[in-house]
Amino acid sequence: MIDTVYVLAGIILVFGVLHVHLIKKYYKTKDKPSLYFGVAALFFVLPAAFGILIAIATALNNLPLARIFYQSSATTGILAYVFLNMFAVAMAKRDRGTRGIWVAFTSFLVIAFVVWASNPVIEGGISGTTEFTLTSMYKPPYGLPLIEVILTLMVVIGAYPIYLFFYIAKKAKETIIRIKSLLMGIGSFIGTVAYSIEVTAAISYVYMPIYRPLIFIGIFIMSFGYMMPKWLERKLVGHVLTSDESVESIVEKFFMPTVAQSIRGQSYAFSKSFGLNHQQMVGRKILLEFDAASNYEKPIHDFVSEVLANEEPIIVFTRSGSPIHSSLREHKAVRFFCLTQKTSVPKEVSESEMLVPSNDTSLMLNVFDKMLKAHTKGTINIIFDNLSDLVLSIGFEKTYRFMTYSAEMLFSPRITALFLVNEIAHDPKVLSSFRSLFSNQIFFGKAGMQTIKLPETDFLTAEMEKISAKNRDKQ
Repeated sequence: MIDTVYVLAGIILVFGVLHVHLIKKYYKTKDKPSLYFGVAALFFVLPAAFGILIAIATALNNLPLARIFYQSSATTGILAYVFLNMFAVAMAKRDRGTRGIWVAFTSFLVIAFVVWASNPVIEGGISGTTEFTLTSMYKPPYGLPLIEVILTLMVVIGAYPIYLFFYIAKKAKETIIRIKSLLMGIGSFIGTVAYSIEVTAAISYVYMPIYRPLIFIGIFIMSFGYMMPKWLERKLVGHVLTSDESVESIVEKFFMPTVAQSIRGQSYAFSKSFGLNHQQMVGRKILLEFDAASNYEKPIHDFVSEVLANEEPIIVFTRSGSPIHSSLREHKAVRFFCLTQKTSVPKEVSESEMLVPSNDTSLMLNVFDKMLKAHTKGTINIIFDNLSDLVLSIGFEKTYRFMTYSAEMLFSPRITALFLVNEIAHDPKVLSSFRSLFSNQIFFGKAGMQTIKLPETDFLTAEMEKISAKNRDKQ
């Protein structure tokens, strides 16, 4: 009995810690996979707890109570696999395709009915624990094929998440996503097979010291794949995945809706301030310096109105609740990436709004990259509000480095970008550094819009050309 209690207590400890960690992560990030896997971990804790109670009931020679604990253990353990299905679906970004979840839940209900409606019989005892089994056509005690039914339904429950994990591993472009998904698929396969044997005693209980640890090993491999340490990710592929989810799939899904037609007559709402038409503004990367005491939301509103009137997509990086965010929320076609310190991973809060960690510039660059891949044709418009907030969040050097990379990524003539900076928030040296990255510079203050530098056509500054050439040489 002591050996069994120690093993099961170890399982309770490991998966209990996993449950607490994942639930805390969910409350912090609202990440659905963490919630589903956290609940599954809890339902792996319960069978182990019931296993200890079986050992205690055996020691007390109370077989009816041991039988009830066996039935409870089997029920909660199989329920864990229902939540693993939900976890796999959430990881694959297929939350709307719930057919697999309902199939798993229906299978669970049938298994639970079989376990509780039948009369499990004692197969033997090992390490102070009573082992139960069900009737079968191929092994004693012979009778109805209950073992065969449960094994078949466990295949149905386990096959869907295993398929999804291997599907992600095959389709993902990121190497680390493929590795992690493959580990989750392998772990899910091992754990499902071993637990199916555990529940049914499909093979002789004398092999229990082999298949019971395999349950733990399989789920551990799956957990490791999901929560792989960042240092190991870096060692395997040379960089750390910016999110526990695929940024590519998030952004591609985020940009699916078509751009809505805006109010007629707004086709030149912004460009006319400079004596230009819309086509002459397309492709420019513009630094907009503003006076925070002015109504600087107005030119941004005009820019968005012009973009939407020309039926072009637009994304806005800003703080949730900022003046820009508040003034533009009426436009349903605008896509917001709200920078915040309250999340460590991207979190989609609505069809048009996503939270992004404000200190993760690599993730912002990744969003730029995936946005370009999601829109391979036509003009794309970006508003970044604002560089001053980014400097306060991560410092000037990291912000400047982010801007140099951004300028290279957004070099395409079909990308129009507007970067805001608070003029009075920085000393002249910092402002001069930002200005050196832009060939188009404008200012909005209490007197309205002023042109600082706005050539007839857009071009990269000599400094940016040197930076680009230097980076190409390194590659």
